[in-house]
Amino acid sequence: MSHISTSAGSCDQIGAVYHPATTTEHGYTIPASVWICLDSDRSSSHATMFLNIEHVRELAQRLPELLMAHDAAEHARIEQLAAEKSAAESRAA
Repeated sequence: MSHISTSAGSCDQIGAVYHPATTTEHGYTIPASVWICLDSDRSSSHATMFLNIEHVRELAQRLPELLMAHDAAEHARIEQLAAEKSAAESRAA
């Protein structure tokens, strides 16, 4: 099971820590997880996501797709700005 703990605000730092599975003295097994922390130096903002390994695997598979979508959107935005600038220069001439 994955869960999140957070307070409102923006974050400018990220950290990720792997925690292997452990067994408590009472025999309860705590599954392996990754803790992802988002913090801010400028405010008291803090968020921590506790992801189980299956969610980490799924996220790892999706990240390249998400980054490609972002890069494509940024490229389209830059092309649009260049076209608008060219059109404005043509009208001014």
